[in-house]
Amino acid sequence: MIIPKTLITPIRADSLHLMYSGSANEFIEALKYEVHQHPALQHSFLIKLSRGEFSNTKAVLRDYAHQYSFYSAWFTRYLSSVISNLDSEKHTSMLLHNMDEEKGIRGSSNMEEWPHVELFDVFKSHVGADAEYCRNTPACTTVLLWRDLFLQKCNSKIEGVGIAAIGLATEYIISRIYPYIIEGIESHTDLGPEASMFFRLHVDCDDDHAAEVELIAREIAEDISTREAIRFGVFSSLNLRKAFWDTQLVRAERLS
Repeated sequence: MIIPKTLITPIRADSLHLMYSGSANEFIEALKYEVHQHPALQHSFLIKLSRGEFSNTKAVLRDYAHQYSFYSAWFTRYLSSVISNLDSEKHTSMLLHNMDEEKGIRGSSNMEEWPHVELFDVFKSHVGADAEYCRNTPACTTVLLWRDLFLQKCNSKIEGVGIAAIGLATEYIISRIYPYIIEGIESHTDLGPEASMFFRLHVDCDDDHAAEVELIAREIAEDISTREAIRFGVFSSLNLRKAFWDTQLVRAERLS
């Protein structure tokens, strides 16, 4: 049978086959498409949390808050490492702006200006991850491996790995992941708006950060020799995040 031309779906070139051919824009667009399909962005843990499918959502959020903090508390270290390995002053300046927002203004009367690590501490406090709980609850192995291996990528001297890890595999996806957590907090607990402030702030501001790191990645990808490193940085980082969600799902089910 001859298929009418109007019914033929164009084949999308994947990033793997654009590592050594095609334009930088084609390569990055293919990567972005694949990032959106990655299970780290629509994991069962996130979906169940947003739907209130765990019998004790607050306990699940408490465990998540404590475990995730082992990774998130190092964010300025990740960012500093990537910045230290950039060759371009323009790219460095763009990420330093991001660093300023992360560090925030200690003691500001405007909660939205606080250092992001302090905002996360507010979330931890609301869900009951207090000092005693944290002392008595060890970090899971997966989050410690995620933290260490992610820092390794950010420290890489191979151009493209760090910016891909912190960019398309992190800043770019936060505004797609955090809404699940916001929904879990706001629809399935009795916690007030301060509890979700950290996540709401990142949903609002990380699209700007994502646009900056995406631009850097596009410019770096003009040199075709960097694309393999960029792709590696993206998918190895996303796989680590998925491994963390896998572990969190098992832990959540034990709490339910």
